[in-house]
Amino acid sequence: MLMLVSGFSVADEMRPSVVKLTKLDDQSWSVAFRQPQINGRYPNLRLKANCTAGEITSFVNGAALQENFQLICDSDGLRTIEIEGLEKTLVDTMVTIRGSDGEEESHLISSSRPVLNVGESVPAVPVYIVLGVEHLIFGIDHVLFVLVLLYVVHGWKNLFKVITSFTVAHSVTLGLSSLELLTLAQAPVEALIGLSIVFLAAEALRGNKGYMTRAPWVVSALFGLLHGLGFAGALAEIGLPQDSVIVALLFFNIGIEVGQLLVVIVALGLVAVFGRLAGTKPSGVADSQVLTSIVRMPLYGAGTIAGYWFVERTLAIFI
Repeated sequence: MLMLVSGFSVADEMRPSVVKLTKLDDQSWSVAFRQPQINGRYPNLRLKANCTAGEITSFVNGAALQENFQLICDSDGLRTIEIEGLEKTLVDTMVTIRGSDGEEESHLISSSRPVLNVGESVPAVPVYIVLGVEHLIFGIDHVLFVLVLLYVVHGWKNLFKVITSFTVAHSVTLGLSSLELLTLAQAPVEALIGLSIVFLAAEALRGNKGYMTRAPWVVSALFGLLHGLGFAGALAEIGLPQDSVIVALLFFNIGIEVGQLLVVIVALGLVAVFGRLAGTKPSGVADSQVLTSIVRMPLYGAGTIAGYWFVERTLAIFI
């Protein structure tokens, strides 16, 4: 069981690698390539281009490995960028290209599309929608929170209120933190996110007796403020384009909402299928008890995993 829990301890580390290219002149570029730490290791990605790479300087920056070097190109300039090794990971690569005029454009390189043709007419900012969706889907702690939330909230009206309050609240702290109007250390924020899942799982197991039942949208809003700070930490790792900060922030937030909606739709769909298979009325008391136990099992699992996150992340603050 401990091995299973520890396997989920890297819940919020599915962050993209980041490449920032700054044009120095017609034939040279400055490159900063940052790779996130995943499961205690770096994904060993390599950047290739149609240019010659200079000497690489490497150092650890936070929980990421950063490589700085220059690209020296021929008369045709920089035409293609390729990231080798993406097919072995869940990591995408965010590429920000800053021209000599100071303008920036952003692109996303993935395992299905590992080569970027520089100068191609692809919308720059909408990649933040994809990044928002990926962060929600691969941020297992956020997914667990949303799933446990569905146990506590009953009825479409209450579900709408709770999701809306959570969305508004995390949008506020995401925006304030990303614009550097609110600054908090990420380590305690991540620990408290784990604790929020423990609290929610306990509320669900307690039944209609807790704070979440009496004022679900208020509690959801408080948790939303906390989770927004977690979203902001991931966005800080990616960075925002200097000439379109607000738009990129908006798109990232939209991506988070799309990811959240996908999780809710899939979860409710599975519940509907399970309900049909199980039947609406168990044949006897024993069957009813078994069904109740099966339904409650994910809550114990979510609470155990989140409790492990809380302890691990809290210890990490002091170690």
